[in-house]
Amino acid sequence: MVESIIPNSSHVRPSANIPLLDRINIEASFHPLTRGGAILHVWLGEANPSPEALFKLTKHIATRTLTAYFAYTKDFTICERCSTVSPGLLSRCSNCGATGEYLEQWSRVTGYYQRVKGWNAGKKQELLDRRRYGVKALANLSAN
Repeated sequence: MVESIIPNSSHVRPSANIPLLDRINIEASFHPLTRGGAILHVWLGEANPSPEALFKLTKHIATRTLTAYFAYTKDFTICERCSTVSPGLLSRCSNCGATGEYLEQWSRVTGYYQRVKGWNAGKKQELLDRRRYGVKALANLSAN
């Protein structure tokens, strides 16, 4: 048995400006080399991604790549003043206009959704730098 020396499957900078399918193929190529902990993150940029496009992308990832595990991530903001949940990392509530301490931004890090305010400075910068993808353009993706 060959020991894996690759610690995880993240080999593309979160900020890399490359097409989504290229990112998926690069990341997935390392999944068979790991002994666990392999995950492909797809950070979604659309507030309401097309269900049809998500289905086609999911089918493509599952049947045409070496991806072991993947997750779609939508960032969101919760307003504690009016209980509105809004897509994206907002600095002002889209419903009542609240700012600052009333807003909690949430996203995924290391596999789990968490409050962003508890993250360290490096993870917060990664969050801001992440390349987010729209999937509507992939609605015509062939998964056959």
